[in-house]
Amino acid sequence: MRSRIRSVIPKKIIGININTQKRDVIADIAKSENAEAEFFGSEAAAQQVGYLCGFKGFARSEKEGEDITDECLIFSGIDGRSLDPILKKLREKGAAVELKAIVTAHNQSWNVGELIKELRREHIHMNGGGSGEK
Repeated sequence: MRSRIRSVIPKKIIGININTQKRDVIADIAKSENAEAEFFGSEAAAQQVGYLCGFKGFARSEKEGEDITDECLIFSGIDGRSLDPILKKLREKGAAVELKAIVTAHNQSWNVGELIKELRREHIHMNGGGSGEK
């Protein structure tokens, strides 16, 4: 019988366009969860999610990404059971971010700009179809 060894994905919280105040809170929460926090600006729009997570097989893109201004958090190596307490702490400490994603086999090859567009569409759909109400 062959055993299959799966490499453990390091816990990481990636922030896109996060202000300094929220960065400090997110970094503290990440540390308390034995996770790493990394922050990027809109220059990350052209980079693949897998590259930002440090996954093998992904390389830095030299393409120019579109200018994105949305705040976004990307969670890598963090399962749903661990995510709920993290999100609760973010809300309690005033560092909640509307657009959030967990890295999956499906979205790791997307660039950050594509991911944020999809998250924005989902957020609008889940919150009343863009009527402006939250």
